[in-house]
Amino acid sequence: MLRTLFSATILGGALAGTAAQAPDAGCAQPSERTLAQGQELKFNSNADDITRIGHLLEEFRQDILRKDGYALTKLMLHPNVLFHSIDDQESVDSARRLNAQFDGIGPSALDGFVKLLATSRDKLEERFQHIEIRQDGDLGLVTFNYDFVINDKVHHSGLEHWQVRKIDGQWKILSVTWTRYSQK
Repeated sequence: MLRTLFSATILGGALAGTAAQAPDAGCAQPSERTLAQGQELKFNSNADDITRIGHLLEEFRQDILRKDGYALTKLMLHPNVLFHSIDDQESVDSARRLNAQFDGIGPSALDGFVKLLATSRDKLEERFQHIEIRQDGDLGLVTFNYDFVINDKVHHSGLEHWQVRKIDGQWKILSVTWTRYSQK
């Protein structure tokens, strides 16, 4: 019950456009609390983990070049990770004509990507630019621009975002989402 009330308070504050805070165990009055607005994000990170996350990104890229879908799946936390492009509203509306409950994402596209790697006769490559890695403890966020290249020609581009998680001393991919803009 308390969790539901707390969640509703946070959501209500967010929807109202104001900052909501968790109840303070120190019993400070609302006027005495300081808000995090205007402060920079804080991360509990270290150079070794940032480097290891960068290596995970490079392993992913190399697995595409080698067309090694099996190796790529070993980089994932589990087989059902969120792995999907973010469709535009027109595509979502079209899909909802067949399934009114379509959430705009659908099932993971990882299996389809692995199959593409295994069956394509084309030269495939994903190129990364402007890579930003942020890490806080066992959680990492990776954001970058990408070009997906087929036979040395850019097929589509966009922004890609990964969530990664450190488990058993290794960084694994928790989710991959991306925008997709076809090249004409």
